[in-house]
Amino acid sequence: MATIKEVAKLAGVSYQAVSAVLNGNLSKASPATRERIFLAAAKLNYRPNRSARSLVSGRSGMVGIVVQDIRSPYFADLTWELQRTADRNDLQTILMQSDWTDARMLHCICQLHSASADGIIFLGGVSRKALRQAGIPDAYPLIQLDDAVDTGYDSVGFDYRPGMDEAFRCLLENGHRRLAFVHDPVQQMKYDSYCESCRKYGVPLREFRYLSPTAAGEDAVISCGHAVAGAARELDAIIVASDYDATLLLQGMAERNIRIPRDLSLIAIDDTLLSRIGTPPFSAISLDRRELAETAFRRLLARIAKREDAAGHRAVPTALVRRQSVLRRDNAG
Repeated sequence: MATIKEVAKLAGVSYQAVSAVLNGNLSKASPATRERIFLAAAKLNYRPNRSARSLVSGRSGMVGIVVQDIRSPYFADLTWELQRTADRNDLQTILMQSDWTDARMLHCICQLHSASADGIIFLGGVSRKALRQAGIPDAYPLIQLDDAVDTGYDSVGFDYRPGMDEAFRCLLENGHRRLAFVHDPVQQMKYDSYCESCRKYGVPLREFRYLSPTAAGEDAVISCGHAVAGAARELDAIIVASDYDATLLLQGMAERNIRIPRDLSLIAIDDTLLSRIGTPPFSAISLDRRELAETAFRRLLARIAKREDAAGHRAVPTALVRRQSVLRRDNAG
């Protein structure tokens, strides 16, 4: 089997450069140098010996990522950012899906812990029941990515208030005061930020609710679109809790001949690809997924290294991206 020095000789670089690049520290070499190193390693069939490193460090270099539903555009985008962040930190990832059930979540936790994963990041929450049943040590590094604040262990989520405040100012500037929030009831932090902005700007609170398409199917959101369309004469704009749900909502509204932004303006939350390719592209409260992923890994690595401070919740701010789904009305002041 080839050695790292043989790879370095074939690539014409130092063995320190080979070690850095093949262990994920790509900033240590130029793109051309990295390409020579990868080609040399492939030609010699060289692979870094992670098993040997784990014996020395006491760590596997593997991190579990448990996603509730990988089909969700929100979770897919965030998983991509987590994978990139893991690569930058020279960590391998094991991706598992929990399907919104405690039984499947318990299976994921037990599998990852028994596989010697150094820690686990959860996307979409994890129940206390599943953690208790798994029987893993209290000190085992866990990070939850969602809106929960009082969990007793580390969580990282988004602060929707800055983006919601910008959304209200955008809508008010364009003559909209009759606003409604359209959401799945589990989106509590998003709804709370909407209520806070309603109080701040003296806007009457109005909402439409639907069951999550994950739980009830897409027809539930389309039917909510019918309800919104029926109230369109009483509204100027809607804010939708998810741009994936907004696309389904618009389908239901179109079936009742209500169009965005001709009849109603719209702002969605999440700013995934769906916001940008919709017709029209949605104005959206954008979430900095890269910052969320980096914050999560900083916390996880600190806990793995036992450098952690007290567990708590960290929040990443949001901001509004303006696109074509908000139309200025004649009565704008």
